[in-house]
Amino acid sequence: MEQLLSIQPDGMLRFELKNNQYVARIVLQNVSAVFVAFKVRLSNQNDYSVKPNIGVLRAGNSVTLQLTTSNAISINMDRVQILAGPISNNEDVVQFFKNQQRLNQRIIKCCTDDVSTLQSTVFQSSISPQEINDFKTTIIKTEYVKPQKKQKQSKDTLSLEEQIKKISEDLKVIKDKQNDGKITVGIKQFLISILISMIVGVYITYR
Repeated sequence: MEQLLSIQPDGMLRFELKNNQYVARIVLQNVSAVFVAFKVRLSNQNDYSVKPNIGVLRAGNSVTLQLTTSNAISINMDRVQILAGPISNNEDVVQFFKNQQRLNQRIIKCCTDDVSTLQSTVFQSSISPQEINDFKTTIIKTEYVKPQKKQKQSKDTLSLEEQIKKISEDLKVIKDKQNDGKITVGIKQFLISILISMIVGVYITYR
């Protein structure tokens, strides 16, 4: 095929990720003195698109083939086959490849950027370093606020228990004095009413 077409790249076709699909280009140049017909075949026809995939080049002319795919590329499986042969200027190129038995061919392997490079590109485009810092700061602030809230609730609960304990002790003293005849029943009922009011108020506050 060297005497008919010059092919670039030669041997390994590297695909680049652009707009959510892999794209690669092949340049064919007619280096002979005659018309040359070319045809492109792929080992995985269903996943790839090639434009143009067939044509005729005059002596010295060139053409750029564009290959695209939206699927992952298998280095061990995906191949591009380029067929070429001399053709007359008035011959139909489709019929030429149907009838032609002897053709020159070149097989090119497909590859892409390594996985780490693609992951790095996706990471950099999806979140910025400042957004990462903001996320960490938010987590730290949340963890700092929660213990303060728990400490305040614990302190309020302790204060309520102390008040109830003190009132219970006062009632006990009142009961002892009543038994000795030193306090009237009216005062006792008054103090009990205060205790009930305080308990009800605390219950409503913490409900």
